[in-house]
Amino acid sequence: MSYLIRFISKTAAGGVEYHDRPVDAPAITIGRSTDQVLHLKDRRARLQHAVIELKGGVAQITTTAMAGVTVNGKSERNAKLKVGDVIEVGANVIRVIDAPDGYAFAISFELREDAKVEHRVSRWSAPTSSIGGWSKRKLAWSLLALVLIFAFVLPVFLMHDFLLAGPVNSVHAAIASECESCHTTLFKRVPDDACVECHTVRRHTTGTQHPVLGETRCAACHLEHNEPPQLVNQHQDLCAGCHADLPSSVDLQNAADFLDDHPDFKVSLKRPVKQENGTTDWQVDHLPLLESADADHSNLIFNHKVHLDPDGIVTPDGTRVIECAQCHTPDPGGARMQPISMDEHCSDCHTLAFDPDDPTRTVPHGDADAVVQALIEYYSARLLGSDSAADTQRLRRPGQRLSRADRDRVAAEARTEALKVAEDLFERRACVNCHTVTKTDGDVPWQVEAVQLTAQFFPHTVFSHASHDTDKNGCDSCHGAAQSTVSSDVLIPDIGVCRDCHGSGAATRNSPTQIPSTCVMCHDFHFESKDQYP
Repeated sequence: MSYLIRFISKTAAGGVEYHDRPVDAPAITIGRSTDQVLHLKDRRARLQHAVIELKGGVAQITTTAMAGVTVNGKSERNAKLKVGDVIEVGANVIRVIDAPDGYAFAISFELREDAKVEHRVSRWSAPTSSIGGWSKRKLAWSLLALVLIFAFVLPVFLMHDFLLAGPVNSVHAAIASECESCHTTLFKRVPDDACVECHTVRRHTTGTQHPVLGETRCAACHLEHNEPPQLVNQHQDLCAGCHADLPSSVDLQNAADFLDDHPDFKVSLKRPVKQENGTTDWQVDHLPLLESADADHSNLIFNHKVHLDPDGIVTPDGTRVIECAQCHTPDPGGARMQPISMDEHCSDCHTLAFDPDDPTRTVPHGDADAVVQALIEYYSARLLGSDSAADTQRLRRPGQRLSRADRDRVAAEARTEALKVAEDLFERRACVNCHTVTKTDGDVPWQVEAVQLTAQFFPHTVFSHASHDTDKNGCDSCHGAAQSTVSSDVLIPDIGVCRDCHGSGAATRNSPTQIPSTCVMCHDFHFESKDQYP
């Protein structure tokens, strides 16, 4: 890889001199050691302080120094570089410049005008024959003896405690003494394979190479042997470092801070698709929330405004005031809502009884064929005088068998009565109130369109209704259901509603009513695939 380093210095006359140095190396190493590509004489720099290299065509500077390097005035330990960026290490100033033809990357190097002599030369550069009254030879042998004692003698007695970098997290306490469970190879970093031996989650990426993350390891984010122990790194910059400036090849929008640098929400909505065999398949559309009006096609006919009338609605048991929580019940964990069902949430008001003389008898819900069959059986039983029938009409004398002609007549009359009642149920007073019903040419001449309600509008978002259930937050404060007249309304709040309470990950940028909200508060890192939505 060909790099160019342009050294800039001032002449005694006040002019500026440029000296270009081509570098043919895998990376530009920066530090105080003489074997570094860019040799710094500032004693505030480490022997190898930082490395600049190209990854996927993008320049990146990394450092293991605790103080990091200053990039554009901000301390960084890992940062992507672009033309114009300024890097500072002590009194040394490095600028990213346009690379001339034939070079993959170029930087300039100069000293700050306020650089002092002690910044340029190491304090140990002056020759000396002794240190503290000890000759160099005596000091060297003494230090060697100490190294041998600490490296070979003490570990024999204190092997585990001596080598342990720090306490393990409590979740790994069971294997705290089994270092080899994670450190599979001596003197090498913990590989991902050791993590997935126990943890079966998928990575944020698919495969080892990714346009943004490259070969990022599990341990880059899940730091063990740290105090205080915290395996899940929740710092805002962990996500924003990549998502603030994504490459064009990534099908995502940039996002760096929820307060003012986050795209509008997208919702996942189900849409029915008719198949050639007459069945209904369901397709999931991912739409910007601002463009999703009248887009939730569940095939259900429902009016929230009517049901949430503060004066109540008329039911078989009298006037009743309905609240959201009577139908929308959180699951045991409080995160999402349990499914809506006819039997549990609707049947008290929308009864499927069909005979005023027998109000406890109802038809099954959800299958037109089953409805007609249940009605035929019911009216056949009545005409035949079964003990379970509702009246006492009889077509035969006691002790006599019914003739074939009478049986056919009973069956015909029962079917006629059943279809008459079914027509009333399907087309006038029951099914048609909530479902799309069409006439067909079949034996059962009605088809009720299948219904599927969207269960998760944000399938890859962490959200808990339980944590938002406060005295100040009613359902209507976010969803506005009381004014919705059609079920196709998408009653999901936009990002502005959330920002009333949720602000930046940096608390100092928020108003008194906003709480600091980092990326991981709402987003998981591990999921199967962004293309797999429930």
